[in-house]
Amino acid sequence: MGVVDYDEKRLYTIAPKVNGWIENLYVDYTGRYVKRGEPLLSIYSPEMVSTQAEYLIALRSVKELAKSPYPEVAASGHDLAAAARQRLKYWDIGERQIKAIEKSGTPMRTLTLHSPYNGFVLERLAFKGMYVTAGMPLFKLADLSVVWLNVDVYEADLPYIRIGQEAKLSLSTFPDAPFSGKVIYIYPALDSRTRTARIRIELPNGQGKLKPEMYANVEIMVRLGTKVVVPDGAIIDTGLRRVAIVDLGKGAFVFRDVALGAKVEGFYEVVSGLKVGEKVVTSANFLVDSETRFKEALGGSSGAHAGHGK
Repeated sequence: MGVVDYDEKRLYTIAPKVNGWIENLYVDYTGRYVKRGEPLLSIYSPEMVSTQAEYLIALRSVKELAKSPYPEVAASGHDLAAAARQRLKYWDIGERQIKAIEKSGTPMRTLTLHSPYNGFVLERLAFKGMYVTAGMPLFKLADLSVVWLNVDVYEADLPYIRIGQEAKLSLSTFPDAPFSGKVIYIYPALDSRTRTARIRIELPNGQGKLKPEMYANVEIMVRLGTKVVVPDGAIIDTGLRRVAIVDLGKGAFVFRDVALGAKVEGFYEVVSGLKVGEKVVTSANFLVDSETRFKEALGGSSGAHAGHGK
């Protein structure tokens, strides 16, 4: 079982780079999806207005200083204009807006802050009329085109998990929709209470069906090679022992202690205790009359098992 979560690499905070007052708010509710380049709000910043004025003065001085017979003087006008232009870019004033300033010859009163990312608004901390400072978080966005799935795996299964393994998901919300991803991270510590380790699976989510906090059943494809296996119904787990009932033929049966490995799709890997080709009894084919008789059979099986092994 796993839980869908945000891809932490796709969580964004949007903050202004100038001080000022919010005059217009274009994205005004949480949960809205915004596209890259979409306007979020406009800010009136006296500092930004004065820098625009400096830039326009520098542009006019370029024409005047170009008439100077001294190359150094002529170049200084270009340097002043380039420095003022660069400051505007540092404040996220785009090339299109700068050209509009040059064409009009007057500073823009407000700066429009555009979203640099695609995503859903997780938090909106901006309100019309409020004063903001450079670096103040105004929006938090989440891009859900890729999501993570956090999965807890048993300690015994951890040796079979590798980075890059394919994982298949099934969700009750979309029973007929296949989802798949890859293991991208194995956490370095176990949960002391549950004795489980957490792994992270990355999932493409272009259609947006997977949403954070959804539950999913997970299957990880593990290549175990060729192993001796038996159906899980053939194993009797007493809590102290794991036993299989071997059919010796002609109505004879023997209890056999077995050591088990991984359980995969209804089958146990048998590490020791059984050989390829031996017949075992499944729960559907064998009936123990009572708990007492069953315990007696297990208690008396050790000698028969040893004799059979010899």
